[in-house]
Amino acid sequence: MLGSGYDAYQNTAVEAKAAGADIHTLVLMLFDGFLEELDRVAGHIEANRYDKKAVGVEKMMRILGGLEASLDQESGEAVVEQMQQLYQHCGQALLQASLKNDIRYIENVRMIMTNLQEGWQNLGSKAA
Repeated sequence: MLGSGYDAYQNTAVEAKAAGADIHTLVLMLFDGFLEELDRVAGHIEANRYDKKAVGVEKMMRILGGLEASLDQESGEAVVEQMQQLYQHCGQALLQASLKNDIRYIENVRMIMTNLQEGWQNLGSKAA
């Protein structure tokens, strides 16, 4: 029960931050949430908490969908297609991690998403 109160507080804090955020900040928030959930899912796999793992994987798939939706498909830039392919690769790896209960897939996703997050952070610091 205590966890649900804390979760509600966290959700409210995230919603308040997102309400006034620009697209760059929103994308970084998605990366943060994804990587936090990735850590939890790895722990659920290791502890054989498969029901919680499934909930976490579903949440990460929705975040990947949000990241993919944030891409400017109309630009026609190669980087957009490459980002889309990376997000899709991560989604497939998450499904494999979930199906096989194998955190090696999680580590691959962590490396890719951390690199992408760092790239977004660098874009923000150059724009400032």
